[in-house]
Amino acid sequence: MHRIAPTSLVILLVMAVNAFIATQGLWPGPKGGFANTVVRSDVKGYYGYLQAIFIRHDLGREPDVWEYVRHTPTGTLNKYYCGTAVMMAPWFLIGHDIALGDPKASRDGLSVHEMRAISIGAWCYLLIGLLAMRALLRRMGISEGAVAWTLLAIGLGTQLLQYSALQPGWSHAYSFCAVSLFLLVSHRFGTGGSAWWLVATAASLALILLIRPINGLVILALPVTLGDQLPAAWRRLWRHPVILMLAFLSGVVVLSLQPLLWHAQTGQWYAYGYTGEGFHWDRPELIKVLFGFRRGLFLWAPVLLLSLAGSVLLLWRDRWRGWGMLLYWAANTYVISAWWIWYYGSGFGSRVFIDHYPVLAVPMALLLNAVGGRVRAALRVFIVLCCALLFLQMWQYHVFILHHESMDRAKYTYTFLRWDESYKGALGGNYQAPPYSPNGMRVVLEESCDFEHACTNWTGGGVRQRADAFSGSHAVVFDGADEFGLGFAAGTPQLPVGQALFLEVGMQRRELMPGASRGMLAVTEVKRADGSVAYYEPFVMNPMPAQAGEWEQLEYRIPVPALAAGDQLLFYFWDKERSASTLIDDVFIRVNAVNPY
Repeated sequence: MHRIAPTSLVILLVMAVNAFIATQGLWPGPKGGFANTVVRSDVKGYYGYLQAIFIRHDLGREPDVWEYVRHTPTGTLNKYYCGTAVMMAPWFLIGHDIALGDPKASRDGLSVHEMRAISIGAWCYLLIGLLAMRALLRRMGISEGAVAWTLLAIGLGTQLLQYSALQPGWSHAYSFCAVSLFLLVSHRFGTGGSAWWLVATAASLALILLIRPINGLVILALPVTLGDQLPAAWRRLWRHPVILMLAFLSGVVVLSLQPLLWHAQTGQWYAYGYTGEGFHWDRPELIKVLFGFRRGLFLWAPVLLLSLAGSVLLLWRDRWRGWGMLLYWAANTYVISAWWIWYYGSGFGSRVFIDHYPVLAVPMALLLNAVGGRVRAALRVFIVLCCALLFLQMWQYHVFILHHESMDRAKYTYTFLRWDESYKGALGGNYQAPPYSPNGMRVVLEESCDFEHACTNWTGGGVRQRADAFSGSHAVVFDGADEFGLGFAAGTPQLPVGQALFLEVGMQRRELMPGASRGMLAVTEVKRADGSVAYYEPFVMNPMPAQAGEWEQLEYRIPVPALAAGDQLLFYFWDKERSASTLIDDVFIRVNAVNPY
C-alpha cells in the first residue's frame, strides 16, 4: 500500500482544522449576520470593488463609507489596492450566481452564499500556498520530516489560521498564497529550470504588488531561497531577452488593473487613496512590533522564534542565506514598524507578518533539518505547545476574552490561560495611536469638569450631591434611571473642518457594587448636519474589571475622521442595560487636530 507522505498528512490536517473552525465558528454568524462578520474593517474596501463593479455599477460614484471611500473632485476613490478583490472575484461570482438562484437571498452581495464562497476561496488559497511552500522547501533539499513540522508550525501555530478560517476577507491569506508561489517559481528558474518560469515569477510578483505594494520587498528573499546560486541566476536572466521581455509584459498586464480602476473612478491614471496615512521613518516601533503585548510578533506567535533562531544559525552555516535573511528581517520589520499605526488596527497578533510567513518558514525548516536527537525532540514539543497556545488564544479572541484593539501587559497577564465565563467581555477601553501627523497636532478644544460648576461642552443629567464624590461634593451617578447620562458635544466651527482629530479623554470612576459598571459603554460619534451618522464607535467603558468601592482613573485615546461643515462630535456614556451602579467625576477631554501637511 502506498504510504501517504507526512507533509501531505499535515496539509490535510491544517485544511481540516480550517474547515471545522470556519463552519462552526464563522458560518453560523452572530446576531448581526454572517456578512457583518466577514465584510468589516479593511474588507469593506476590498469587497467594495466587487459590489461597485458587479452589483451597484457605481464605481467612482460610491456611497460614503468612512473606512474606504475617499472623495475627489472627479469621483469617489476606493483607498485600497485591488489585488485582494481580484483574487476574491472568482469566488464572489460563484457565490453571487448561487444567490441569484435563491429567491430568499439578498441581491446586495452580502448573502450567505457569497460569504461562504469567499470563505471556501480563502481555504483554496491557503492550500495553494501550503503546497507551494512544501514544494519550495523540498526543492531546497530539506527533509520530509523537517518540512512537515514546519508546515504544522506555520499552519496551526500562527495567525494564518485566524485569517484563513475566521477572517477570510482580509488580504493576508491571499498574500501568503502569492508570496509562496513567487518563491517557488523564482526558485525553479533560479536553479536551472525552464526560462519560462521567469514569466510566472514576474506575474506572481506583480500580484503581490497589486495586493500590497510594500510587499514588493519580497525580492529580498531571493538570496534566502537561492543561496549561492543567486549570481548564476542573475547572469542567466539576461541570456533570454525575449522571455525577459515577455515576463516584463506579464507583470505590466497584471499591474495595469490598478491604474485602469483608478481611471474608472477618478479619470486619472494614478490616484493615492491613503491620504492621511503614512510612515514615521524616524521613529519605528521595532520593540513593540516584535515583542510588545499589543501585537508583538513573537509574543503572539512564539513558534516564529524558531525562524529567528534558524536565521542566526544560517549566519554561521550559509553566508548567502544568513545575510540575506538578516537583511529581510531588518528591512521588513523596519517598514512594518514605521507605519503610523504600527499595530495595524484591531486584530489577533501581528497579522501583517502573515504575508511574510513563506519566507520565515525557510530558516525554520533549515533549523529543524539541521538538529537531531534531544534537540529535535524538544523543538517538536515546543511546536506542539505553541500550537496549543495559539488555539487557546484564538478561541479567547473569538469569545472576547482578549481585547480586539487595546491589549497591554495588564490585560495579557489577566487573561493568560483563562477560559471561564467571567472573563468573556471583561476587557474594554480604547487606547489607540494618534492619526498620521508628520507636522504634529494642535489642541483645538480642552475642557475639565468637576461638576461643581456648569460646564460648556460636558452636559447631561445624573449630577448629584455625593459625600463620596472624588473631589468636591458632586458627581455623576449612573443607577439605571437614565440610559444616557453624561456626554460631551462640540461641532463646527468650534472644531476645524477637514483635519483628522484625536481625543484624549480622562475621568475618575467608582463602581458602587462589584461588576456594576461592566456593561457600560463609552461611545464616540460624528453626526452630520442632516442627522445621519458619519462615524460611530462604541466600546466597553472599563479597560479592566473595576475594584468595587475604589476610585480609579480611566483614560482613552481615540482617533476620529475629519469633520465636514455642520458635523457634530459626540462622546457619551451609555448604560445600555440600565444596570449600572457607578459614579463618574472629574472628567477631562482634549481634542487635537492634525496640522496640515
